[in-house]
Amino acid sequence: MNSYTQEIKFNLLPPDKLYCDFNYWSSLFNQDLSILWEQDHCVPLKKLPPDLSDMIFPYLLLALSDYKILNKNNLIGIGLDNLLSLWFDKYSLNKNGYFQLTNSTRGIF
Repeated sequence: MNSYTQEIKFNLLPPDKLYCDFNYWSSLFNQDLSILWEQDHCVPLKKLPPDLSDMIFPYLLLALSDYKILNKNNLIGIGLDNLLSLWFDKYSLNKNGYFQLTNSTRGIF
């Protein structure tokens, strides 16, 4: 009776390079996002359903990243994760495709 087992190996380490085709993803989500911006105008991010939050999350990260780069002298040592946790509940969607402060937080900043 000869039996053997076949070894299965998985590499769970992150790749050396991770490529993202932004043009492909942008065109794929462009129509959906324009509908999303229009329908959820002035809805706070924390009140969006999880499916919609997942769709806008990459755009929020890009916006925060741009903001951090433009203000790098003032934000030294503050990571995107900190900005995200500090600001996520203070923004709502705008139908013109950007994030705006909710009315309740306008006086805080």
